[in-house]
Order: sequence, then structure tokens, then C-alpha cells
Amino acid sequence: MVISRRQVHLYSFVILALVLPLCFLAGLVWRPTFAPVDASADALFQRAGFAPSLTWENQELWRKPNLLKQDQIQLRAEKVFATDGDDIFLNLQPQSDLQLPDVLVYWQQGTPPENLSKTSILLGALSGASNRQFLIPAAMQGQTGHLLLFSQATKEIISAFPLEPDLTQPKR
Repeated sequence: MVISRRQVHLYSFVILALVLPLCFLAGLVWRPTFAPVDASADALFQRAGFAPSLTWENQELWRKPNLLKQDQIQLRAEKVFATDGDDIFLNLQPQSDLQLPDVLVYWQQGTPPENLSKTSILLGALSGASNRQFLIPAAMQGQTGHLLLFSQATKEIISAFPLEPDLTQPKR
């Protein structure tokens, strides 16, 4: 390598060794801070179709958990009331890891369909073995129907669980 090129490389590495740590520290100092999500964001989440965050203090569990079984899939279903409102939630927890791609939970009134219809109500996504809480819409309350597990990746209904109307019944 020519001596003039070696000098250019030496000076550029010295400059980079000084400038890059300064840029990193400046980035740390001037990075923006974001406020944590609090109760004021619940309206946005509800508008987007998510259940508002509930703590154990402001919910009342309906004490009759049901075990829904179909083929190799078992779901534990519980009804939960929000004590500060009229909202009803359905807790679903798979009893083992769901080894299915992109599972969405729908509710369909009446008999279990072969394909999703336009009247099916999307409740939300379900994956793994974690407990999920879904808001029960007014159209579903007190109605007999089926919970449908739909794989978005394969575009087919994986299982249909009959859902008793007492799991969707509002408070009396």
C-alpha cells in the first residue's frame, strides 16, 4: 500500500475512534422517552378490538370452568365479569401447547360450519398454552354457538367447540 494511503487510513481510524463513542453517548442522552400505557389508552384498545386491561382487583370470576375437548385440542374456558362495568370476558387457556400456525378464535352461532361465514365474529388470536381473555360482544351474549379455531396460514377450521350459552350470559 502507498504511504499516502496508509496515512489517510490512520487519520480516518483515529477520527472514527473519537467520533463514534461521542455519537453513541449523544444518542443515549437525546433519545426520546415514552410514557407507559395507562388507563387513558383503554378506549383506543377497545376501539381496535382488544379487551381493556383488567387487574385481579376489578374482575369477578364465574366459578365454573369448562373443559372444551375436540380431537387433540383441549381448552379451559371461564367467564369473567368486570366489576366496574357490564363487560363480560371469556378466558381461554389451551391445556397443552398449540402446535398450529396463526390460530384465530371465532364464534359462530348455530351449528358448526364447514367454512368461515361472514357472520362469524372474530374474538382474537390464540397461541401456545397461555391464558387469553376475549371480550364477549353483545351479539354473542346468551347465544348458543361454537368457538372456531381457524388457522390463518392453512385457511381452514381446525376445530369447533360447542359453547354453552351460560358461558356468554350477562350478569343477572
